[in-house]
Amino acid sequence: MFILKPTFHVVALAAIALLLSSGIRASSDVLTNNYDNSRTGANLDETLLNVTNVTPETFGRVFHYAVDGPVFAQPLVVSGLDIPDRGRSDVVYVATASNSVYAFVADGGEKAQLWHRQLVALPGGIRAAASGILSTPVIDRNRGIIYVVAGLMDGSDGKFVLHALDLADGSGKDASPVLIRGSVDVDGSSISFQPTNTRVAVQRAALAIAQDKLIVAFGGDYFEGWVFAFSLTDLQVPPAAFCTTCVSRHIAVSRVDYLDASCILLGPGGGIWQSGRAPVVDPNGKVYFFTGNKQHVIKAGCMIPPSNNACSACTTEGGCVCKGSRFAGVCRGPDVCNANETENHELFDANESLIQLDPGQGLKLTAWFRPANWNITGPEGLEINDLDLGGSGPLLIPGTTRLVGGGKQGVMYVLDVAAPAKPCKPTLTETCTSPNPVQSFQVAPSPARPNQYYRHILGGPVLWTRPADRGGPLAYVWRENDHLRGYRISGQFEGCNTEDPALTTSHHCPSLAQSEDFIDHHPGGILALSANGADGATAVLWASTTRAIGGPGKLMAFKAVPDSGAPAVLTKIWDSDICVEDRLDVGSDFVPPTVANGKVYVATGANRVDVFGLMDAKKCLHEPLPASFGPMMQ
Repeated sequence: MFILKPTFHVVALAAIALLLSSGIRASSDVLTNNYDNSRTGANLDETLLNVTNVTPETFGRVFHYAVDGPVFAQPLVVSGLDIPDRGRSDVVYVATASNSVYAFVADGGEKAQLWHRQLVALPGGIRAAASGILSTPVIDRNRGIIYVVAGLMDGSDGKFVLHALDLADGSGKDASPVLIRGSVDVDGSSISFQPTNTRVAVQRAALAIAQDKLIVAFGGDYFEGWVFAFSLTDLQVPPAAFCTTCVSRHIAVSRVDYLDASCILLGPGGGIWQSGRAPVVDPNGKVYFFTGNKQHVIKAGCMIPPSNNACSACTTEGGCVCKGSRFAGVCRGPDVCNANETENHELFDANESLIQLDPGQGLKLTAWFRPANWNITGPEGLEINDLDLGGSGPLLIPGTTRLVGGGKQGVMYVLDVAAPAKPCKPTLTETCTSPNPVQSFQVAPSPARPNQYYRHILGGPVLWTRPADRGGPLAYVWRENDHLRGYRISGQFEGCNTEDPALTTSHHCPSLAQSEDFIDHHPGGILALSANGADGATAVLWASTTRAIGGPGKLMAFKAVPDSGAPAVLTKIWDSDICVEDRLDVGSDFVPPTVANGKVYVATGANRVDVFGLMDAKKCLHEPLPASFGPMMQ
């Protein structure tokens, strides 16, 4: 009897090992930001983690990967990769603000690091100062490549270099690296991509692949929005380019050169950053971005042109002298609340918008939408209050033509991007989309003064796609100064009084359930969902946040389906602050947790990626949070 028991265990373990080695164990890849091209934020192939084993007693930090800088990119995962001299391994890829890319064995260990490349040279080998890899790379598993964009400063010039690295050893592939550069034509004038130390471009939006093109987007407070599309079959071919506000660079109402620093401090803006989210790529290969607000900031002593709009009023013929009325030394110019267009009406400013681009037609603008309140006066004016739509990115409801998302105003939109029945050419008055918005509503009432501004949706929504007979799809969002909220959603949010969508409505779309936890600060909750298909017992909603920029982080786990006894509550089942050994020293803004194959990979600002998983015997030290942390949850 005492001999049979260990023999049984040996046989059982051998059988399990055979199953694992034969590939029967369910495993999943995370090859792109927010898990898929629809940006649902959901891994529905998670078979190990569930609502019963993600508890303080059985789940916690199991190890970490040490890296050479803060991590602003979502860790990516390739399962069952053939590694020379190592065999098949699940591999995690991490990019850092020190321009490094790492590959680690997913299960950790003393020899977890497979390779490391620091990307601090321009094409040709000239070294430059690293300004960081700030975007999430994208992986083409068929080609065996991870694509990454490294930021560099070459003196006072900003440079961005595209690398194609081999997944197995990190070596350069496909004639990379390639310097990102390009221009667009505006009324016969060539407007160039020109980052400098005063016009700072930021490559923050995650990379994407669409129609065999690599999509790279830029924003920046001092910079216009740009998108480039590189051919994956030949990265050396000059990329197609699209610019959101280069019309203002050429034909602004102020008739000034935005590159002339003598009078213009900021502009023209319209950047693409989306809190790091990648563009949506629909089944036809078209890409969708939300864009940010414009800028036209004039230095004191310079002339403001005659104008009369929500951002600038000057009735004096010949203009008005800027006296620094907005804040010390500068004035807001009229271009902030003006969308300029070319004389032939073929190009126009696409700030504060959803834009649809076709990589197959050289990034042609094929449809767009802009909220009607983008340039109005009052507390709901997007431009005048810096409430840009591009604070987050859209999500495509799979199987539909509906996009869901919102930005810094805290308004959630449902937009229909069905192709028009007749050929359509976008103009300032023709969007080439169905009448929009289908729905719009404030996720929650605005905070009381003086915090009414802090209602931003920065993490964006996530979506659990379940068939109707299993409860139907559920969407989740966690805005600043609010609770985590869940909604029933089909082609639109259900149970909402939004039959006549307004610029923004009052709180007429009650959530199905919400958390008891309340985040009272930036950036709200950055979400991900893991589940084994439509099984509610396995569905865990993960949320990361930071107490302050550069401050301690926090990871939480919730049941994605409310308990029958509390149908309006999203119940928290785990929290990294409960046990001292699980706490996150420094968080990383906007980066969603990566859940794959029983592990949760969390980017941090402490030069490490913390890895959480199941534990057999966990010690949990309970200590109160230091008072210096400040309020976290209320």
